[in-house]
Amino acid sequence: MAAILGSVLRRLAVAAVAAGGAAVATAGARYVGSKRINAAERLGEALLDSQQLNVAAGYTEDESEAALAACTAYLINVAHQSAAGIAGPPAVDSVGFERKVKARKGAGQASVITTAPEPEPRWQFEMDAPGVARVSGSRRLLSSKFSGPRVNMRTPDTVSIRFENGYVASIESDLEFTSNLIQVTGPRTQVHGTANVSDNRGNVGRLRIDAGGGVTGTVTRGANIVGRFEGNLGAGITFRQYSPGAA
Repeated sequence: MAAILGSVLRRLAVAAVAAGGAAVATAGARYVGSKRINAAERLGEALLDSQQLNVAAGYTEDESEAALAACTAYLINVAHQSAAGIAGPPAVDSVGFERKVKARKGAGQASVITTAPEPEPRWQFEMDAPGVARVSGSRRLLSSKFSGPRVNMRTPDTVSIRFENGYVASIESDLEFTSNLIQVTGPRTQVHGTANVSDNRGNVGRLRIDAGGGVTGTVTRGANIVGRFEGNLGAGITFRQYSPGAA
């Protein structure tokens, strides 16, 4: 393998996963009085948080491995935001219903179509961030368990992110969420699982999130490791880029 000549640190914002602090102070009240959340609407809202896609767009030309890492962070945020705070079985639209969600700021819009009913609903989705990228993919609620304030859900996703300059990132994730909605310290929703990532520039990677929120993984191009995922969801993910040289 080629020698590693240097590295660059990229801080990936996964702020949603670190949600806690003052937000958890009213968790119990929200649990007691919360209404049934619509799964498609929550997914559409999460898709519209496209900050990491703006970051990725800046790297697609010359640092594609960093673009792929930022796209991975985007998907982790989407998965977490669409699950966080759910206090019971989510409401599922009828099969074939298309739910559209518009961004509160900007021109972004998401569309989520329910394609299979409960107990294992499925959705097809698209999100357009004008001038940046178009996201499309599918999601399954493969399993769910609700016991009082404790929630467990598994939601595999398959996602394609196409940028206006032709860069394309593909992500397949299998993430599981565990929540205690009346927890008063630390994040209420914890996530663990894996994601396989690739792009049309020859980058291929795998990321793993353990039960404690620790993140590990690599991105390779050919025979070389061009970057590593490090850190913890609570404190944030770091992507360390490597510059391979001659052996």
